[in-house]
Amino acid sequence: MNEIPLDGAVKTSTGARVTEAQVAQFQEEGYCVLPAIVPETLMDLLGEECEQAIGNVHSEMDAKGVDVLGGSRRGLQYTPGGCRKAQPRLRDFLFSNLLREICAQLIGDEAYLIWDQFSVKMGAKGSDEACARFENDGSPQSLGYFSWHQDSGYVPLDHAPYLSCWVPLDDITADNGPLRVIPFSELGIRTRVTHTPDPLNGDLVGYFGSLPGVAIEIPRGSVICFSSTLFHSSSTNDTSSPRRAYLAQYSSTTSAASGNVLWRDAERVPSGVDTPADEGSA
Repeated sequence: MNEIPLDGAVKTSTGARVTEAQVAQFQEEGYCVLPAIVPETLMDLLGEECEQAIGNVHSEMDAKGVDVLGGSRRGLQYTPGGCRKAQPRLRDFLFSNLLREICAQLIGDEAYLIWDQFSVKMGAKGSDEACARFENDGSPQSLGYFSWHQDSGYVPLDHAPYLSCWVPLDDITADNGPLRVIPFSELGIRTRVTHTPDPLNGDLVGYFGSLPGVAIEIPRGSVICFSSTLFHSSSTNDTSSPRRAYLAQYSSTTSAASGNVLWRDAERVPSGVDTPADEGSA
């Protein structure tokens, strides 16, 4: 059973805490940040699985004789998605007590995992000259950054907003491609809008204004929780070290507004909290 401390935070048997203020910010501004909350055992797992995901991309590139595969570019960036299918260990994180608790607090007791993806930017400095170079090829992030968009902008049918949980595997700074968000109150948009292709970068864009947004600089193991209708972007990694992150997305329903099944590979998130012995400490 959850312990309710005097400060109003929700503290569970794993030590995870989601405060009332964080829940309120998510509801009012479209996002909240849970600093350094992921247990080290799960961070180690994500680091190992990230390397495996990159290796899987390299294997597919080698088999096809290419250096560009979707949003991945050999030696520069990697965006493999749906990784849990080939890498079942990721389920230990995706269905962990921590993620169950986050889902329960932010979208309710009924939640479904709908997508997972690594996002790795190797850094503009120190890139091997033999690697593929960034150039517009019509695929997302052709130039190493991600334009202003809503995750919902990539979904073709009207749907209920869903939850994105973005976990950095490295400390995020102003220079290595931080996630930048525009709070709901600044833009006044809380619903899905039509996106159009960026002629330079190849990805979809839903906001062309001048608001700079908020750059979120956080330590590894934090979780940025945001609505699928929140506008966000990320810049290039202008350091010599990788900037790795893992994205997990959850919806309160598997259907579109029309009632048609939207998330065909969705998996129900178990309710309740398991014995936390295998998750270690944050």
